[in-house]
Amino acid sequence: MKRLFYLFLFPFLSFAQNKPAVYFPPAHAWAHKTPAEMGLNAAKIQEAIAFAQANESKNPRSMEQSHYQSFGKEPYGNAIGPFADRGAQTGLIIHKGYMVAQWGEPARCDITHSVTKSFLSTVVGLAVDKGLIRSVDDTVAAYIPPIELYGQPVNRPAEEFGKPELLRPFDTPHNRRITWDNLLRQTSDWEGTLWGKPDWADRPDKDPATWLTRPRNAPGSVYEYNDVRVNALALAATSVWRKPLPQVLKERIMDPIGASNTWRWTGYRNAWIVLDGQPVQSVSGGGHWGGGMFINAFDMARFGLLTLHKGNWNGQQLLSEQWVKQATTPTPAQPTYGYMNWFLNTDRKPLPSAPASAFYHVGNGSNIVYVDAENELVVVVRWIGNDALDGIVKRVLEAFTPAAPNTEIYVADLNASAGKVTVGKPLNITKRAGYDNQPSFTPDGKKLLYTQQANGQTDIWAYDLGKKTNNALTQTPESEYSATVMPDGRHFSVIRVEADQTQRLWQFDLATGQNPQLVLKDLKPVGYHCWFGADSLVLFVLGQPLLGQPHTLQLAQVSTGKGQVIANNIGRALHRIPGQRAASFVHKISDQNWQIERLDMRNLQTTKLIETLPQSEDCAWTPDGTLLMAQGAKLYKWQPKADSTWQLVGDYSALGIKQITRLAIDPKGKKLAFVGQ
Repeated sequence: MKRLFYLFLFPFLSFAQNKPAVYFPPAHAWAHKTPAEMGLNAAKIQEAIAFAQANESKNPRSMEQSHYQSFGKEPYGNAIGPFADRGAQTGLIIHKGYMVAQWGEPARCDITHSVTKSFLSTVVGLAVDKGLIRSVDDTVAAYIPPIELYGQPVNRPAEEFGKPELLRPFDTPHNRRITWDNLLRQTSDWEGTLWGKPDWADRPDKDPATWLTRPRNAPGSVYEYNDVRVNALALAATSVWRKPLPQVLKERIMDPIGASNTWRWTGYRNAWIVLDGQPVQSVSGGGHWGGGMFINAFDMARFGLLTLHKGNWNGQQLLSEQWVKQATTPTPAQPTYGYMNWFLNTDRKPLPSAPASAFYHVGNGSNIVYVDAENELVVVVRWIGNDALDGIVKRVLEAFTPAAPNTEIYVADLNASAGKVTVGKPLNITKRAGYDNQPSFTPDGKKLLYTQQANGQTDIWAYDLGKKTNNALTQTPESEYSATVMPDGRHFSVIRVEADQTQRLWQFDLATGQNPQLVLKDLKPVGYHCWFGADSLVLFVLGQPLLGQPHTLQLAQVSTGKGQVIANNIGRALHRIPGQRAASFVHKISDQNWQIERLDMRNLQTTKLIETLPQSEDCAWTPDGTLLMAQGAKLYKWQPKADSTWQLVGDYSALGIKQITRLAIDPKGKKLAFVGQ
C-alpha cells in the first residue's frame, strides 16, 4: 500500500520556537493519553500490539533453561550469576512523553540482558562528564591499579606460592594499548580471563585451533561483541568510581528520572573485589552467564526517554549532550554500533522501516528500547522474536500516518483585472469519498492534473475541462504527488515517494503518463517544487524540525543536480510571480508569524510582500499580479498596487466547504481550481 507521507503530514508540524512544554513523567506516575488524543491511528496501534504478542520469543520462559540451550553450550558456559523466569510478551509506546499504549506485564522486574550495557556505558559517560576519566582516547591501563579479589584464603597453599595475588586486567603488551573508546565500541580485542571466563570462550570461533593461537587485532580495528570484555569495562569503571556502579546509576540517573525502586543490577557470584576496605561486587554488563540488570518496562522507558532528550530530564542535564553524541556516532569497524549498547540505524539497514536517525538499546530475548527523536517516540518491547523487531517498529510508525481526509477539487470561472476579482460558482469535479488534492493546470488550460488516492494507491489523474472526464495518468506501485507540467510542455514532474519512502523529483511523459525518469538524484526529501526555466527550479526540501533541521527553500539546477539553500522554515506554496523574474514563498518565521516573501531570481535576495492570513499558506497568482489566498471557506485577494491588506472575494461555506486549500489558476487567468474539505 502506498503511504500518504510528508506531503500530507506537513501542515500539522509545529515550529521549535513555540513548542509546548515537553512532558516528563514524575516519579510513581505516568500520564496516559489515547492514540487519538496524540493524533495517532488507534487501529494501527492495536495492530502493532497484536503483532508483538503474536511474535513472542520462542525461547523458554525459564531464563536458566534458555541459557543452557544457547550460551551454556559454549566452553566454560556454566552459569555463575542469577536467573529468574521471565514474564509474558510486554510493551510500552511513549509519544511526546505520554503513555499511549501498554500491554503484557510492564511492572514486572525481568532480566533485560544486554540492555544492561547501555546502563554501563552511561556510567562511564558520567565518569567522563565528572572528569574522573579525562578522555575516552586515554588508555585504560593508566587508570586501573592492581585489584584485590575478595574472599581469598587467609593462608595460601604451597602450590599458590609465587603466583600473582592481585588482578591486573590491563597489564599485557596488547591490553596496555586499549583505550576507553575501544572498550565502549567493542573493538578492544582485550585478552585474558575474567571471573573464570576466557575471552575466547564467548561466542568462540568454530575452529578450536584458533582459540589460543590467533594474533591479536590492533585496538579499534575489528568489532567483536564479547561479554568478557564488557565485564572488563565494568571492572575498570568500578575502579574509577571507587564505589559500586549500581549506586552511581541510582544516584545520578535512575532517581532523577523517577525510576522505581525495584530495579537491581547484579553481577556474578565470584565477581567480588576489595575496594577501600569494603567488599564490592563488580557487576556484569548483561545476562551472559546470568546476572546483569533486572528491571521493569516502565523504568526502561524512562531511560529511553532520557536518551531521546540527549541526556536531559526536565531541564536537568544528567548526562552530557556531548556524551550522547559520541554514543550515537558510528563505530568505523561496525557502523551500526555506537557505544555499548547503542545500536544505530545507519543506512536504515538494521531497521529499514525506521528513520536513519533512530537508535535502540537491545538485549537478548529480545528486549528493545527503541528511540526515535524524529517522531518523539520511545517504544519498549520485551520478549519478542529477533526477526520481528523491524515489524513492530514498522507498525507503530504506520500509526503516525492518519487516514487521508476526504477532499474534493472544485473548478470555477475566474475574472481578475484592474485589481478586481470575481469568481463563478465552483463545480465539484471529483465527487467521491477519498483524497483528491494538489490541482495544477496544463499550459493550454484544457486539463487539470491532480493527485488521487484510492484503494491504497496514490497516482496522478487528469480532468478534461471540455469533456468533463477524469482519467488516471500514472499507475505505479510508488506514490506520485504535486504534478506540474515542465517547461518543455512534453513532460510533467512529480514528487515521488519511492519504495523505500525516499521523496525525490521525477518526470513522466505528459501524453501517456509513462516513462518515469529521475530528475534530481541527490536532492531529497523534496516536498514541493516550482519550475523557473528548463534548467532551474525552486524546491521545498524537508528537514527534521524536531532535530533542529528546518525545512528549506532551495534553488536547484537540473544540469548539476545541486541545490542552494535560500531560506529556512518555509511553507509549501511556491509560485512564479507573473511578469517578474521572481518567485514567491511562505516564510514561517515562527508558529504565529507567517509572511509571503519575494525571491528575486537575479540576485537571490528576498523581500517581504505581505503577511499571510492567520495560519493560511496556500495561495496563487492571477496573470495580472493579484494574489489569492483562502482562510476557512472564504477566499481573499491582495493586489499589490491597489490593496493594503487582504480583501474578501467570496464565502463558499454554503457548499458544505469548511476549509479551502491548494489553489491553482490556469495560465490565461480564466479558471480557478481549489481543494475543499
